[in-house]
Amino acid sequence: MWIAVLVVLLISGSIFYGLARHYMNLQEYIKTHENRNTNEKQLDTAEKPVGLYLFGEIINSILYTYAMLLVVSLPKLPTGWSIRLLTGWYWLYCVLLVVSYRASMTAILANPAPRVTIDTLKELVESKIACGGWGMETKKFFQESSDDIQTIGQRFETINDPFVAANKVAKGVYAYYDNENFLKYIRVKRKNIDMNIQSDMVNATSNTTDVFAGEMERNLHIMSDCVVNTPISIGFHKNSPLKPLADIYLRRIVEVGLVEKWLNDAMHPIKSLETNEDEVKALMNLKKLYGAFIALAIGYSISTIGLIGELIHWHLIVKRDPKFDKYAIDLYYLSKNKKQ
Repeated sequence: MWIAVLVVLLISGSIFYGLARHYMNLQEYIKTHENRNTNEKQLDTAEKPVGLYLFGEIINSILYTYAMLLVVSLPKLPTGWSIRLLTGWYWLYCVLLVVSYRASMTAILANPAPRVTIDTLKELVESKIACGGWGMETKKFFQESSDDIQTIGQRFETINDPFVAANKVAKGVYAYYDNENFLKYIRVKRKNIDMNIQSDMVNATSNTTDVFAGEMERNLHIMSDCVVNTPISIGFHKNSPLKPLADIYLRRIVEVGLVEKWLNDAMHPIKSLETNEDEVKALMNLKKLYGAFIALAIGYSISTIGLIGELIHWHLIVKRDPKFDKYAIDLYYLSKNKKQ
Protein backbone atom coordinates (compact mmCIF):
# COMPACT_ATOMS: atom_id res chain seq x y z
CA MET A 1 0.00 0.00 0.00
CA TRP A 2 2.68 2.47 1.00
CA ILE A 3 4.70 1.67 -2.11
CA ALA A 4 1.64 2.48 -4.24
CA VAL A 5 1.13 5.78 -2.37
CA LEU A 6 4.80 6.69 -2.92
CA VAL A 7 4.60 5.85 -6.64
CA VAL A 8 1.42 7.94 -7.03
CA LEU A 9 3.15 10.80 -5.19
CA LEU A 10 6.12 10.77 -7.56
CA ILE A 11 3.95 10.42 -10.67
CA SER A 12 1.58 13.19 -9.56
CA GLY A 13 4.47 15.53 -8.72
CA SER A 14 5.99 14.90 -12.15
CA ILE A 15 2.65 15.59 -13.86
CA PHE A 16 2.24 18.86 -11.92
CA TYR A 17 5.76 19.88 -12.91
CA GLY A 18 5.15 19.02 -16.57
CA LEU A 19 1.90 20.98 -16.73
CA ALA A 20 3.47 23.96 -14.98
CA ARG A 21 6.43 24.02 -17.37
CA HIS A 22 4.10 23.65 -20.36
CA TYR A 23 1.94 26.56 -19.18
CA MET A 24 4.99 28.74 -18.49
CA ASN A 25 6.38 28.01 -21.96
CA LEU A 26 2.99 28.76 -23.44
CA GLN A 27 2.88 32.13 -21.71
CA GLU A 28 6.40 32.88 -22.90
CA TYR A 29 5.42 31.97 -26.45
CA ILE A 30 2.37 34.23 -26.35
CA LYS A 31 4.42 37.08 -24.93
CA THR A 32 7.11 36.76 -27.60
CA HIS A 33 5.14 36.06 -30.78
CA GLU A 34 1.79 37.78 -30.34
CA ASN A 35 1.24 41.37 -31.19
CA ARG A 36 0.17 43.16 -28.08
CA ASN A 37 -1.66 46.42 -27.76
CA THR A 38 0.16 49.25 -26.11
CA ASN A 39 -2.41 49.33 -23.32
CA GLU A 40 -1.79 45.69 -22.35
CA LYS A 41 0.26 45.00 -19.31
CA GLN A 42 3.65 43.58 -20.19
CA LEU A 43 5.11 40.79 -18.13
CA ASP A 44 8.52 41.43 -16.68
CA THR A 45 11.26 38.99 -17.72
CA ALA A 46 11.75 37.83 -14.15
CA GLU A 47 8.02 37.53 -13.43
CA LYS A 48 6.29 34.17 -13.57
CA PRO A 49 2.58 33.47 -14.00
CA VAL A 50 0.64 33.54 -10.75
CA GLY A 51 0.93 30.35 -8.67
CA LEU A 52 3.13 28.44 -11.12
CA TYR A 53 6.20 28.92 -8.94
CA LEU A 54 4.73 26.15 -6.77
CA PHE A 55 5.36 23.56 -9.45
CA GLY A 56 7.94 25.34 -11.62
CA GLU A 57 10.75 23.18 -10.23
CA ILE A 58 10.64 19.42 -9.83
CA ILE A 59 11.72 19.55 -6.17
CA ASN A 60 9.07 22.11 -5.23
CA SER A 61 6.50 20.17 -7.20
CA ILE A 62 7.19 16.97 -5.24
CA LEU A 63 7.20 18.86 -1.91
CA TYR A 64 3.89 20.64 -2.54
CA THR A 65 2.35 17.42 -3.81
CA TYR A 66 3.47 15.73 -0.61
CA ALA A 67 2.02 18.65 1.39
CA MET A 68 -1.36 18.11 -0.24
CA LEU A 69 -1.11 14.43 0.69
CA LEU A 70 -0.76 15.58 4.32
CA VAL A 71 -3.89 17.74 3.88
CA VAL A 72 -1.92 21.01 3.90
CA SER A 73 -3.43 23.65 1.63
CA LEU A 74 -1.39 25.33 -1.09
CA PRO A 75 -0.25 28.91 -0.38
CA LYS A 76 -1.67 30.05 -3.71
CA LEU A 77 -3.94 28.52 -6.33
CA PRO A 78 -1.92 27.94 -9.53
CA THR A 79 -2.81 29.53 -12.87
CA GLY A 80 -4.13 27.37 -15.67
CA TRP A 81 -7.28 25.33 -15.69
CA SER A 82 -5.48 22.10 -16.43
CA ILE A 83 -3.42 22.40 -13.23
CA ARG A 84 -6.47 23.57 -11.27
CA LEU A 85 -8.52 20.56 -12.35
CA LEU A 86 -5.66 18.21 -11.54
CA THR A 87 -5.26 19.92 -8.15
CA GLY A 88 -8.96 19.43 -7.36
CA TRP A 89 -8.96 15.74 -8.26
CA TYR A 90 -5.70 15.18 -6.40
CA TRP A 91 -7.17 16.87 -3.33
CA LEU A 92 -10.13 14.50 -3.52
CA TYR A 93 -7.71 11.55 -3.71
CA CYS A 94 -5.75 12.86 -0.70
CA VAL A 95 -8.90 13.34 1.40
CA LEU A 96 -10.13 9.81 0.64
CA LEU A 97 -6.70 8.33 1.39
CA VAL A 98 -6.38 10.18 4.70
CA VAL A 99 -9.91 9.28 5.79
CA SER A 100 -9.41 5.59 4.98
CA TYR A 101 -6.05 5.56 6.76
CA ARG A 102 -7.51 7.20 9.87
CA ALA A 103 -10.44 4.77 9.85
CA SER A 104 -8.14 1.75 9.58
CA MET A 105 -5.87 3.13 12.32
CA THR A 106 -8.86 3.68 14.58
CA ALA A 107 -10.11 0.16 13.90
CA ILE A 108 -6.70 -1.32 14.71
CA LEU A 109 -6.42 0.58 17.98
CA ALA A 110 -10.06 0.06 19.00
CA ASN A 111 -10.37 -3.66 18.33
CA PRO A 112 -8.80 -6.23 20.66
CA ALA A 113 -5.93 -8.40 19.54
CA PRO A 114 -7.04 -11.33 17.39
CA ARG A 115 -7.25 -14.71 19.09
CA VAL A 116 -5.76 -17.80 17.50
CA THR A 117 -7.69 -20.80 18.78
CA ILE A 118 -8.03 -24.50 18.01
CA ASP A 119 -11.64 -25.62 17.71
CA THR A 120 -11.44 -28.91 15.79
CA LEU A 121 -9.52 -32.16 16.12
CA LYS A 122 -7.96 -31.59 12.71
CA GLU A 123 -6.50 -28.28 13.88
CA LEU A 124 -5.26 -29.96 17.04
CA VAL A 125 -3.51 -32.67 15.01
CA GLU A 126 -1.87 -30.08 12.76
CA SER A 127 -0.81 -27.83 15.65
CA LYS A 128 1.92 -30.24 16.86
CA ILE A 129 1.46 -29.14 20.48
CA ALA A 130 1.68 -31.62 23.34
CA CYS A 131 -1.55 -33.09 24.70
CA GLY A 132 -2.36 -34.63 28.03
CA GLY A 133 -5.13 -35.95 30.22
CA TRP A 134 -5.98 -38.08 33.22
CA GLY A 135 -5.46 -41.87 33.24
CA MET A 136 -3.94 -44.43 30.90
CA GLU A 137 -7.39 -45.29 29.52
CA THR A 138 -7.60 -41.90 27.84
CA LYS A 139 -4.21 -42.38 26.24
CA LYS A 140 -5.19 -45.85 24.97
CA PHE A 141 -8.38 -44.40 23.54
CA PHE A 142 -6.40 -42.03 21.33
CA GLN A 143 -3.74 -44.61 20.43
CA GLU A 144 -6.30 -47.26 19.40
CA SER A 145 -8.37 -44.89 17.30
CA SER A 146 -8.72 -45.71 13.60
CA ASP A 147 -8.41 -42.17 12.24
CA ASP A 148 -6.02 -39.22 12.50
CA ILE A 149 -6.59 -39.01 16.25
CA GLN A 150 -3.81 -41.61 16.59
CA THR A 151 -1.39 -38.73 16.01
CA ILE A 152 -2.65 -37.15 19.23
CA GLY A 153 -2.12 -40.45 21.06
CA GLN A 154 1.54 -40.52 20.01
CA ARG A 155 2.26 -37.31 21.87
CA PHE A 156 -0.32 -37.78 24.63
CA GLU A 157 1.02 -37.45 28.17
CA THR A 158 -0.61 -38.80 31.31
CA ILE A 159 -1.00 -36.10 33.94
CA ASN A 160 -2.99 -36.47 37.17
CA ASP A 161 -2.97 -32.89 38.45
CA PRO A 162 -5.22 -30.68 36.30
CA PHE A 163 -3.78 -27.44 37.68
CA VAL A 164 -0.25 -28.50 36.76
CA ALA A 165 -1.58 -29.12 33.26
CA ALA A 166 -3.26 -25.71 33.33
CA ASN A 167 0.09 -24.10 34.13
CA LYS A 168 1.53 -25.74 31.01
CA VAL A 169 -1.46 -24.61 28.98
CA ALA A 170 -0.78 -21.05 30.16
CA LYS A 171 2.47 -21.14 28.22
CA GLY A 172 0.60 -21.86 24.99
CA VAL A 173 2.31 -25.20 24.30
CA TYR A 174 -0.06 -27.70 25.86
CA ALA A 175 -3.63 -28.98 25.42
CA TYR A 176 -5.49 -30.65 28.27
CA TYR A 177 -8.25 -33.24 27.68
CA ASP A 178 -11.09 -33.54 30.20
CA ASN A 179 -14.79 -33.06 30.68
CA GLU A 180 -16.09 -29.76 29.35
CA ASN A 181 -17.74 -28.76 32.62
CA PHE A 182 -14.61 -29.60 34.60
CA LEU A 183 -12.58 -27.42 32.22
CA LYS A 184 -15.00 -24.56 32.89
CA TYR A 185 -14.44 -25.12 36.62
CA ILE A 186 -10.66 -24.87 36.13
CA ARG A 187 -11.04 -21.72 34.08
CA VAL A 188 -13.24 -20.02 36.66
CA LYS A 189 -11.09 -21.09 39.60
CA ARG A 190 -7.96 -19.71 38.00
CA LYS A 191 -9.57 -16.38 37.10
CA ASN A 192 -11.60 -15.60 40.22
CA ILE A 193 -9.94 -14.82 43.51
CA ASP A 194 -13.20 -15.50 45.38
CA MET A 195 -12.66 -19.25 44.97
CA ASN A 196 -9.49 -19.42 47.10
CA ILE A 197 -6.99 -19.20 44.25
CA GLN A 198 -3.40 -19.55 45.26
CA SER A 199 -1.19 -16.51 44.86
CA ASP A 200 1.03 -18.17 42.27
CA MET A 201 -2.00 -18.90 40.11
CA VAL A 202 -3.51 -15.44 39.97
CA ASN A 203 -1.61 -14.48 36.83
CA ALA A 204 -1.58 -17.99 35.41
CA THR A 205 -4.06 -19.14 32.78
CA SER A 206 -5.38 -22.33 31.27
CA ASN A 207 -6.10 -21.57 27.67
CA THR A 208 -5.81 -24.69 25.62
CA THR A 209 -5.31 -22.95 22.32
CA ASP A 210 -4.91 -19.19 22.69
CA VAL A 211 -1.66 -17.66 21.47
CA PHE A 212 -0.86 -14.27 23.02
CA ALA A 213 2.23 -12.41 24.07
CA GLY A 214 3.97 -13.67 27.18
CA GLU A 215 3.00 -10.70 29.34
CA MET A 216 -0.70 -10.88 28.39
CA GLU A 217 -3.18 -12.95 30.35
CA ARG A 218 -4.46 -16.03 28.57
CA ASN A 219 -8.00 -17.27 29.08
CA LEU A 220 -8.94 -20.92 28.92
CA HIS A 221 -10.43 -21.73 25.53
CA ILE A 222 -12.51 -24.90 25.29
CA MET A 223 -12.63 -26.25 21.75
CA SER A 224 -16.07 -26.49 20.20
CA ASP A 225 -15.46 -29.91 18.62
CA CYS A 226 -16.40 -32.68 21.08
CA VAL A 227 -14.03 -35.65 21.08
CA VAL A 228 -16.37 -38.12 22.79
CA ASN A 229 -20.06 -37.52 23.35
CA THR A 230 -20.61 -39.65 26.46
CA PRO A 231 -24.28 -40.41 27.26
CA ILE A 232 -25.76 -40.75 30.76
CA SER A 233 -25.51 -44.36 31.88
CA ILE A 234 -25.59 -46.61 34.95
CA GLY A 235 -23.39 -49.68 35.19
CA PHE A 236 -24.81 -53.11 36.12
CA HIS A 237 -23.42 -56.59 36.22
CA LYS A 238 -23.66 -58.58 33.03
CA ASN A 239 -27.16 -60.01 32.39
CA SER A 240 -28.57 -58.10 35.37
CA PRO A 241 -32.41 -58.31 35.56
CA LEU A 242 -32.51 -54.65 36.66
CA LYS A 243 -31.08 -53.30 33.40
CA PRO A 244 -34.33 -53.21 31.29
CA LEU A 245 -36.28 -51.43 34.01
CA ALA A 246 -33.39 -49.03 34.74
CA ASP A 247 -33.17 -48.17 31.04
CA ILE A 248 -36.82 -47.16 31.00
CA TYR A 249 -36.55 -44.88 34.03
CA LEU A 250 -33.21 -43.45 32.91
CA ARG A 251 -34.63 -42.60 29.49
CA ARG A 252 -37.62 -40.88 31.10
CA ILE A 253 -35.34 -38.90 33.41
CA VAL A 254 -33.37 -37.66 30.41
CA GLU A 255 -36.51 -36.88 28.38
CA VAL A 256 -38.13 -34.73 31.07
CA GLY A 257 -34.92 -32.72 31.49
CA LEU A 258 -33.97 -33.69 35.01
CA VAL A 259 -30.40 -34.49 33.99
CA GLU A 260 -29.99 -31.11 32.36
CA LYS A 261 -31.51 -29.40 35.39
CA TRP A 262 -29.20 -31.20 37.79
CA LEU A 263 -26.25 -30.25 35.62
CA ASN A 264 -27.31 -26.60 35.53
CA ASP A 265 -27.80 -26.56 39.30
CA ALA A 266 -24.34 -28.05 39.84
CA MET A 267 -22.71 -25.63 37.37
CA HIS A 268 -24.61 -22.52 38.49
CA PRO A 269 -21.82 -21.23 40.81
CA ILE A 270 -19.32 -21.73 38.02
CA LYS A 271 -21.44 -20.04 35.33
CA SER A 272 -22.20 -17.09 37.59
CA LEU A 273 -18.49 -16.37 37.95
CA GLU A 274 -17.57 -17.12 34.38
CA THR A 275 -16.99 -14.08 32.22
CA ASN A 276 -18.09 -13.93 28.65
CA GLU A 277 -15.16 -14.45 26.32
CA ASP A 278 -16.78 -12.31 23.63
CA GLU A 279 -16.82 -9.24 25.89
CA VAL A 280 -13.13 -8.49 25.45
CA LYS A 281 -12.37 -4.83 25.90
CA ALA A 282 -9.88 -3.15 23.61
CA LEU A 283 -7.46 -1.29 25.82
CA MET A 284 -5.12 1.36 24.51
CA ASN A 285 -1.58 0.51 25.49
CA LEU A 286 1.92 1.40 24.45
CA LYS A 287 2.38 -1.77 22.44
CA LYS A 288 -0.41 -0.80 20.02
CA LEU A 289 1.34 2.52 19.39
CA TYR A 290 4.68 0.93 18.49
CA GLY A 291 3.89 1.31 14.77
CA ALA A 292 3.20 5.04 15.15
CA PHE A 293 6.41 5.56 17.13
CA ILE A 294 8.42 3.61 14.56
CA ALA A 295 6.97 5.69 11.70
CA LEU A 296 7.71 8.88 13.67
CA ALA A 297 11.28 7.73 14.34
CA ILE A 298 11.80 6.94 10.64
CA GLY A 299 10.47 10.37 9.68
CA TYR A 300 12.74 12.15 12.16
CA SER A 301 15.71 10.10 10.98
CA ILE A 302 15.10 10.97 7.32
CA SER A 303 14.60 14.64 8.25
CA THR A 304 17.86 14.67 10.21
CA ILE A 305 19.74 13.08 7.32
CA GLY A 306 18.21 15.62 4.92
CA LEU A 307 19.18 18.51 7.20
CA ILE A 308 22.74 17.25 7.48
CA GLY A 309 22.88 16.90 3.69
CA GLU A 310 21.65 20.47 3.22
CA LEU A 311 24.26 21.80 5.66
CA ILE A 312 27.01 19.88 3.87
CA HIS A 313 25.80 21.23 0.49
CA TRP A 314 25.63 24.78 1.89
CA HIS A 315 29.12 24.80 3.37
CA LEU A 316 30.98 22.73 0.74
CA ILE A 317 29.27 23.79 -2.50
CA VAL A 318 27.25 26.99 -2.17
CA LYS A 319 29.69 28.95 -0.01
CA ARG A 320 32.65 27.95 -2.17
CA ASP A 321 30.99 29.23 -5.34
CA PRO A 322 32.93 32.33 -6.59
CA LYS A 323 29.64 34.11 -7.37
CA PHE A 324 28.27 33.59 -3.87
CA ASP A 325 27.75 36.74 -1.85
CA LYS A 326 26.32 36.39 1.62
CA TYR A 327 25.03 39.98 1.45
CA ALA A 328 23.09 39.38 -1.79
CA ILE A 329 21.89 35.81 -1.60
CA ASP A 330 18.70 36.59 -3.52
CA LEU A 331 20.69 37.89 -6.49
CA TYR A 332 22.84 34.76 -6.41
CA TYR A 333 19.86 32.44 -6.66
CA LEU A 334 18.16 34.71 -9.23
CA SER A 335 21.15 34.53 -11.55
CA LYS A 336 21.37 30.79 -10.97
CA ASN A 337 17.70 30.30 -11.92
CA LYS A 338 18.16 32.34 -15.09
CA LYS A 339 20.90 30.00 -16.23
CA GLN A 340 18.58 27.04 -15.80
